[in-house]
Amino acid sequence: MIDIAIEYPCLFFKRRAISKTPSSWAELTERQFISISRMINGTEPDFRFLSILTGIRQKLIKRLSPFELFKLSEGIDFVGQAGNSHSAFIIGRIPGTDFVSPKPKLAGLTFGQFIFTESYYNDWMSTKDEKVLNNFIASLYLPSNEKFANESIPNRVEKIANTDLDIRKAIAFNYSLVMIWLQKAYPLIFQTSSGDPDIARADGIRPKQSAWLKLFESFVGDDLINRDRYAELPLHTVLRHLTTKYKESVRKSV
Repeated sequence: MIDIAIEYPCLFFKRRAISKTPSSWAELTERQFISISRMINGTEPDFRFLSILTGIRQKLIKRLSPFELFKLSEGIDFVGQAGNSHSAFIIGRIPGTDFVSPKPKLAGLTFGQFIFTESYYNDWMSTKDEKVLNNFIASLYLPSNEKFANESIPNRVEKIANTDLDIRKAIAFNYSLVMIWLQKAYPLIFQTSSGDPDIARADGIRPKQSAWLKLFESFVGDDLINRDRYAELPLHTVLRHLTTKYKESVRKSV
């Protein structure tokens, strides 16, 4: 956190406003994160955004000079940095429900859940259809200790659809930050590659959903009886396996 102190005249005296502003994603509150998402989507006024991020009243922020506003904004410049990533979900629970976010670094997320989540997220980014956004969140946020089952998605959608749209968009934005973190953690999987056809290839930033499905089918093969067991493999187990397989294919090709 960064300390803030602003002196301003009040009648015949000077008063001081003291506050703190976050300097990283990990220090943000849910309200601050939603405000950032609104700002990125163009629905958060600048003064309100600065007020929420810094804890300084809007009335006082509007009285600051351009230079003072610039200095005030310096502390939150991490928001606009290229390659932003964060491994955790800041909105831990969807209000009014028992649906909770995945653990930090997507720990415990299954490969099957990841495939559905990625599919709906990519569709949301392409269409901006609110119903697709709801399906995406219903794939990602589950009741505590409940295993993912795609058949349960419609049962969660109704409650999720009643959630503030700004919260739902903030969750989608948060997911993009987590995915950038995942890409950095497994660069060989998410890079553009012309190598082994069984390795997921990136289409720009990440593999297409169809590539993940192809990967899943290659895992299952003729072992259809154990299809569900493959889907329940932890995501990181699959990505580590793919990384090893990729390295082996590169060594064989040299």
